Amino acid sequence: MKENRILIVDDDPRICRLIRRIAQGLGHQTCIVDKSEEFESAFRQFQPNVIVLDLQMGEVDGIILLRYLASQQVNASIILVSGVDGCVIDSAQRYGQSVGLNIAATLRKPIEVDELKDRLARELQQRCAPVGSTGRLSEAELVWVIEHGDLVVHYQPQISLLNDEITGVEALAWLRHPEHKLVAPEDFIPVAEERGLIGSLTYKVLATAIRDVRRWHDTAPHISLAVNLSAKMLDDLQLPDRIGEILQNQNFNPERLVLEVTESAAMDDPARTIDILTRLRLKGVKLSIDDFGTGYSSLVQLYRLPFSEIKVDRSFVMEANASKEAATIVDSIVALGRRLELAVIAEGIENRATYEWLRDLGCDVGQGHHMSPPLDADSFACWLAEWPQAHFAESPAQVSLQV
Repeated sequence: MKENRILIVDDDPRICRLIRRIAQGLGHQTCIVDKSEEFESAFRQFQPNVIVLDLQMGEVDGIILLRYLASQQVNASIILVSGVDGCVIDSAQRYGQSVGLNIAATLRKPIEVDELKDRLARELQQRCAPVGSTGRLSEAELVWVIEHGDLVVHYQPQISLLNDEITGVEALAWLRHPEHKLVAPEDFIPVAEERGLIGSLTYKVLATAIRDVRRWHDTAPHISLAVNLSAKMLDDLQLPDRIGEILQNQNFNPERLVLEVTESAAMDDPARTIDILTRLRLKGVKLSIDDFGTGYSSLVQLYRLPFSEIKVDRSFVMEANASKEAATIVDSIVALGRRLELAVIAEGIENRATYEWLRDLGCDVGQGHHMSPPLDADSFACWLAEWPQAHFAESPAQVSLQV
């Protein structure tokens, strides 16, 4: 298992020692920077793949350090920590994401030890099997795994918050490298998009996922299948026909397929996008506007395009426990969905309190690690046989989320 290199950046030596103790206990290498002027040198020498960054570092604040990391095109996971007002740390997170940084989490001071330990453990798990120095496949390797069928589809369940029943799954594609290492979507999807291979990959994911969903028919005969649609595919006027052909060949009801489209993808070529998405809806396929609330034209997209559901971005759901602003946004999106008669799915549910809170808000469906992480087909079949008895046997947690 790979050992992460964690750069701890905080001007409080006590906080640095605390984080170091937790990180080393999980098997990470660590490097401490408690003076902002030492940051760039330490970063270049240590080459971290995880950075725990305090936003208040004396004269040089955390935004300046994030700006530097963006200029270096850093792909390390960044965990922001601060004792500042919640809306400030949320703005810092949005800034980091807007300049292309991987902001993995935000933590409020005083730091909850268990929360930090859980976040660092997840980063270790997610990064334990990289391929090559960057984790991204070359074009030749990507073509090889597509043509030879070395594709692994993982499934994350979507659960009705009304009755705890499974309503669907989201399919997430992984690739198996010739050295038998699994490669995460974020490491190969950009290559597929750059090289014009994303269409072939998506059609293969769809066909594979339909076959798997059909395997679970006896246990869950009516679950839907959600598949992500790349922005690069929304310029292909043949897309609806290709999707329709796959559905027909596999005798899969179009109304059980949900294609997830991000707001930004829908903005690239509005006229062509309307053409393609409307034809998909005419074929019976459902459409979800993914990462809702993170773009600048959410309401325009809902008005203009034939979406059937809204998917609340995980960043709002995960922060709702600590951020009144995030909780208010989630509440508003759920209310908007009800008024527009659109299904609302909240992703990023990490605990029972959030699950119960979303249920009380009237959110339709939930998705997140609290119910299950993404699982391969065989593991998902086992999970499906045990849900919900094995998961909800304990008494409900106290709901602490408020708007």
